[in-house]
Amino acid sequence: MKLLIAITVAEYRERLQEFFSEHQVSYYNEIEMKGMRKLEKQHRLGNWFGQRTMGVDNIAFISFVGNEQADSLQEKLLQCKAEMPQCNINAYVLNVEQGV
Repeated sequence: MKLLIAITVAEYRERLQEFFSEHQVSYYNEIEMKGMRKLEKQHRLGNWFGQRTMGVDNIAFISFVGNEQADSLQEKLLQCKAEMPQCNINAYVLNVEQGV
């Protein structure tokens, strides 16, 4: 068994939901979160207008899947990113050794 974690910007929520549906992921959790991105060039005054970080609305999808399905999903997500380089989806597959 594997743990699949996919993180993307909130605008891709429906796209990832469709992706999971197409690939028979029968159960997953969605978690809304605020991502922070440090700006490369900071405003020199340091006031509210020149904030040092910028918030991004993100969403994480978490699912337990079988080994073969996890490999297939990760491969398909890599293909998606190759076809759409601006696609802001990051996915990770972790081994699950034990569970209750």
